[in-house]
Amino acid sequence: GVDNIDPWNPNPYIKPRPGKYGWSDTNASAAENLSYDVKQDMTSSERDENLQTIRRLRQDDIPLLTRTGDNLGAAEACRDADSREAADPWYGLNERLGDAIKFGTEDVDTLKTLIDQVGGPPPMLAKYAANPRGYVVRSEIIGMNLSNQRLGKMIDRRESGLDSEDNEKRRQEAVRKQMKNLENPTSYEDEVAEIRELNRKRQEEYYRGIMEREAGGGYAKYFEDEKKDYDKKREELLKKLGGDEPEYSELTGEFLDGTMKNFVADLKRINNLFDDDDDDDDEGGLLLDEGGDIGESFDEKPMSKAAQARAEAMKNDGSGRPRLPGDADVTKGELDADIEINEASSATTGPLTVEVSSAYNTENSDPPMRKHCFQYTVRITNNSDTDTVQLLSRRFEIQTVGSSMKDVVQGEGVTGRQPVLQPGEVFEYTSTAPLSVRPIGTTEIAARMSGEYRYCILQDGQDKATDEQINKGQGEAGAELSTFHFVFPEEQRVKPVRPSDDDDDEEEEDDSVKTTTVTSTAAAPASAPPAAKDAAATSSPASSLPGEPDMTSGNISTATPPNDSSDTLTSDVRVVVTSTYRPERSDATLDKHCFAYNVRITNESPNDQSIQLVSRRFEIQTVGSSNKDVVQGPGVTGRQPVLKPGESFEYTSTAPLSVRPMLDKTQVVARMSGEYNFVLLGEDGKTPVSSTPLKAELGSFHFILPE
Repeated sequence: GVDNIDPWNPNPYIKPRPGKYGWSDTNASAAENLSYDVKQDMTSSERDENLQTIRRLRQDDIPLLTRTGDNLGAAEACRDADSREAADPWYGLNERLGDAIKFGTEDVDTLKTLIDQVGGPPPMLAKYAANPRGYVVRSEIIGMNLSNQRLGKMIDRRESGLDSEDNEKRRQEAVRKQMKNLENPTSYEDEVAEIRELNRKRQEEYYRGIMEREAGGGYAKYFEDEKKDYDKKREELLKKLGGDEPEYSELTGEFLDGTMKNFVADLKRINNLFDDDDDDDDEGGLLLDEGGDIGESFDEKPMSKAAQARAEAMKNDGSGRPRLPGDADVTKGELDADIEINEASSATTGPLTVEVSSAYNTENSDPPMRKHCFQYTVRITNNSDTDTVQLLSRRFEIQTVGSSMKDVVQGEGVTGRQPVLQPGEVFEYTSTAPLSVRPIGTTEIAARMSGEYRYCILQDGQDKATDEQINKGQGEAGAELSTFHFVFPEEQRVKPVRPSDDDDDEEEEDDSVKTTTVTSTAAAPASAPPAAKDAAATSSPASSLPGEPDMTSGNISTATPPNDSSDTLTSDVRVVVTSTYRPERSDATLDKHCFAYNVRITNESPNDQSIQLVSRRFEIQTVGSSNKDVVQGPGVTGRQPVLKPGESFEYTSTAPLSVRPMLDKTQVVARMSGEYNFVLLGEDGKTPVSSTPLKAELGSFHFILPE
């Protein structure tokens, strides 16, 4: 019954019912009626002549008869066009082929064989049949005409150039106007005026039909003059186009291609400017520069993961996506006890010794935005007494903590060179590794890196390697870059916060929780017990709720200054949040404002009670909006951390807002509140005491623009 249907299940079970023809398989019945006995009775010239007649009927006669009110004549012309299409079996086979390609209704190869048997398409349509889609679309068969107005617009677009600077400025200005129209809905009076204009056009079309029916009377001269003007304008446009009457599909295809290019360019600009760092599924990773190498700084916007994959795939000559499955211990953030967390390593392979050391680069890091930069120095020594070695290429594998994949960075040379090392010589260089990663509480590492340098041995008197020795960068052998780790400095690591037995000390620690500026952190993944998973699933998805009137109007009370932070204790769980404006990620001219907010969740249970966070729910209302957006889901930053008494879990995320501030009334641009659901765990610290979650409130706070 209806009472048993889950309203949040996107794929509910629907009891089958008989169709129009009962319980029989209508698809099977339709397939039985399909004909595979086809024969072509027309010559090529007759088929082209038949196509021209069909086009004349579809383009001119039927529309004209319909406009003049001669419905009987229009129906007769339509039947004539249908019978002409039926006389050439290719039309029916082409339609069936389109359905087979799109919906799998029939065997495509069989239909293609039948089409070959009837001589393929009419010669005039042969160029369309070669399209990669595999069939000819209806608009190409009918050959729809372009009006003078539309043809003129397309010619203007072609002359202005799709990539010209002037055209780009005009297009951007048009987009801004459209966005303003969306933000300022039309008034009632404007809507009434628009309806009246539509009625006027309908009446004009009606009277025009009457005039066309009476064309034999006093209106004939009017239509002759109108046709002369149309033909004259058409002749001017064709002269400007520099050719004969254009094909509809060719010009519209070019027009749509240009439009889509501009649309994609706009999306790329928006994504690069407002890359949402609040993606719970973000695995982090390595930020690559344009050449695919590890970058030098964060001065440029990082490429998206898709752009990184494309760049690496091009370097790999199509050999596949440059990512590999990661190490399980790095993914979990739980390194084996017998693994040494080393910031340096040394390995000797053949004649070469490769030494590396690493350090945190504070100057180029931005912890609240999850950007952590490391510097590493590599020293390669030729230990041979007789052999001269040339380095040809390098290949690195880098896995950030919490990520399930390794990024692969490879290319010719080392720092753009292919150095030659004489016996006993050393080559040394320093580079940087900008990482997008969250620190987690179970390990101090940010990433693990290893790799190798490919090389060859030069013969006496040889200055550089031959093409055969280079072997597409693979060389003759490889020197190992032994595994080492990028390790967070002490101030960037996640530290559990445990209250002291001394009350004064506890008070001081609480104060520090409220005021300390924290970095981007996260907890290790915890295996959620079944009950915890059930609890996480109890939160129902929602999209919006009615907003608060003061935020909608912008008349926020100034009796108490709006807060950009909050500190709330609920059910022995304290949630502290602070927010800051990120000007470098914002663009006021586009009404884009980005904020970072840091959340610290602390288990302050006095009864040695462990808890597990299972889900979260936020409500966000921007100023001027009448609704609140609701964001919710299982876990916190993709994890369900377990907190023992006194332990804290904290993380930093971003809120890119698209909002027009009401600076004449308030500096506040948004208000946010929410809650974290958690379950109490038993003495073993794993099993939930109850499947019913408790709530820890995220107190209301504001995103406030600086003065």
